[in-house]
Amino acid sequence: CDNTKPMSVGKELLEEESSDQVAASAVKGTRVKLLDITGPSQLRDEGHISRYSLTAKPGVQDCLHWCLPGVPDTWNEMLFAQI
Repeated sequence: CDNTKPMSVGKELLEEESSDQVAASAVKGTRVKLLDITGPSQLRDEGHISRYSLTAKPGVQDCLHWCLPGVPDTWNEMLFAQI
């Protein structure tokens, strides 16, 4: 990977609402809970999907899909804590 450290040390995520309003409105009024992983994932610069994003640039590594276990492992830990 080209990036080896977090995007910003000590940054807090204090969002009350989901960043995906379509998904939030789909489950509104149901017993389904959303686990929004967008904020924590954005704190990991090397975890951003590169060539599959809307702002893809040539030569950027796709660490999320191939060589970065940390971000998906964090998602699994968050899901496990909710269960």
